[in-house]
Amino acid sequence: MRADASVLKGEGFHMFEVGQDFAIAAKALFEGLNAIEKDSGKTPPWGDDEMGENFGVVYEGLRDGMRESMPSLAQRIAGMGIKFTAMGVRHEKHEIEEDAKYAALTSQHEADGGAKVDNFRSV
Repeated sequence: MRADASVLKGEGFHMFEVGQDFAIAAKALFEGLNAIEKDSGKTPPWGDDEMGENFGVVYEGLRDGMRESMPSLAQRIAGMGIKFTAMGVRHEKHEIEEDAKYAALTSQHEADGGAKVDNFRSV
């Protein structure tokens, strides 16, 4: 498996930013909806006729569901970004450690005179 640590770290940070931006956008949406609903007084912004009442039932369920789910979704997206970034850091650290082990092994091999091939007989 090949992984590019810098891509994991960079894209993880971008995903974290998306989560943060999503949280800000969700907050702005709810503040705007609250203002519209508050300004309309007792009559909902979509009206209180039969069609407005039917819309209100659907709208309120969706609105309430979004209020519960959107902040959680924003946190999860940002959390995934943090985890990708951490994965990139761990991968990079592991690669550095493995490169050091390889360098030590090849250095020792060269110090021992390189590869030695014994003569053998075929039967």
